[in-house]
Amino acid sequence: MQDIPLYIFVSFIACLTPGSGVLYTVANGFRGGLKTVLASPCGTTLGVALMSAVSATGLGALIASSPLMYAILQLVSAAVLIWLGWQSWTSASVSLNSLSSSSAESTVTFRSIFVGAVVLQASNVMLIVFLLSLMPQFIDPSHDYVSRITLLSVLFTVVCFFVHLGYSLAAAVGSRYLAGPRFSFWLNRISAVLFWLLAVSVVYGAFAG
Repeated sequence: MQDIPLYIFVSFIACLTPGSGVLYTVANGFRGGLKTVLASPCGTTLGVALMSAVSATGLGALIASSPLMYAILQLVSAAVLIWLGWQSWTSASVSLNSLSSSSAESTVTFRSIFVGAVVLQASNVMLIVFLLSLMPQFIDPSHDYVSRITLLSVLFTVVCFFVHLGYSLAAAVGSRYLAGPRFSFWLNRISAVLFWLLAVSVVYGAFAG
């Protein structure tokens, strides 16, 4: 077990690195405030858990070894990023404080954020490749594979949850000081552009590879 702290540290750095998941969590932390602070972390955790299961069962190895399947999944991931960008771009500019109300007209709900986070992570083919490259380094032939891969998957998922919870809390608290509709307008636009740039990079990687 002496290598477990190293695995947790590597997982922490990987989860902390800004990417589409972090961007999604931060953007919705600003939009939803403390009312929906758990939505994105919980959705992200479920999505990561699903991808960990895919990697652990060996399907991930099949995907990684098939250039065509890998490229198709990359395009699916890019499509999800484009959709999230469009959702962000078309979101109305509102006071972030108003999102804490129970208005039925608000599109920023716990459920919508949670579902979006699950879809985003479940379509992230790069997560499968990352887990396939990370986990084998901490599995020895003498280990019981099922118990070991379960431990590694659970640890990565837990680390991911707390990192995203930290991002979400920071964004939700920050929204109290950046509550005007003008900030909401630019947050939506910047988030959309970043999502689209990430989509372009994914598509480029699919065809370049």
